[in-house]
Amino acid sequence: MDLGLTGKVAMVSGASRGIGRAIALGLAREGCRLSLCARGRQALEQVAREVQQTGAEVLTLAIDVTHADDARRWVEVTRQQFGALDILVNNVGGSRPGGNLSASREEWHGGFALNFFSALEVCRLVVPVMQQQRSGCIIHIASIYGREWGGPMTYNAAKAALISLSKAMARELAPYGIRVNSVAPGSILFPGGSWDRRQKENPEAIAAFVKAELPFGRFGSPEEVADVVVFLASERARWVAGACLPVDGCQSRSLI
Repeated sequence: MDLGLTGKVAMVSGASRGIGRAIALGLAREGCRLSLCARGRQALEQVAREVQQTGAEVLTLAIDVTHADDARRWVEVTRQQFGALDILVNNVGGSRPGGNLSASREEWHGGFALNFFSALEVCRLVVPVMQQQRSGCIIHIASIYGREWGGPMTYNAAKAALISLSKAMARELAPYGIRVNSVAPGSILFPGGSWDRRQKENPEAIAAFVKAELPFGRFGSPEEVADVVVFLASERARWVAGACLPVDGCQSRSLI
């Protein structure tokens, strides 16, 4: 199936490992030109080498998109390099244990800065370009815990806000030919990730979690999330907008 992505310019944040890395490689295999960012330069450069092996053109910046100046530089450099902005995947995020009502003001603000405002600020920079083009696709990587209860409160609230933002943006930007969607992964296992760390620290507890919470009896993989993101970014998904797609192996319990 031709996804119609050849030559498209795709920006992916948090691309140095896990889901972001898998998304970058998936888009590269479909012929996209990539602009990747992450905080860790060494890991990001390794992903760039993997992308180049597919034959795709790639630009990398070791920056922190929670900083407004870094986000602005990423967008500006991408435009200078490629001249267009077709796809934006906001993948930066993460949960920290203990996020609840007793968490400090700094912890609450930090959770929203990482999981919500980082995406919002990049969108505010990219959307005017896409409006001028009269085309574009934005995908936010949320979580099933933005759709229902579970996980630290600071993380849940920020991811719920991100899903709400996606729907509102989709309604506002549809007249410009811009599609906005979110993807809600379940528990995803990859080297160096939080589930990998927990599994090594307490394999018995994680085995019990898998048995109780994951109907397929295993964690999901970054590639299984990436496959959905790549499809959503493509012309084959041209009538999908304002959606939040769970990619969780039936882990979640929400009816919608």
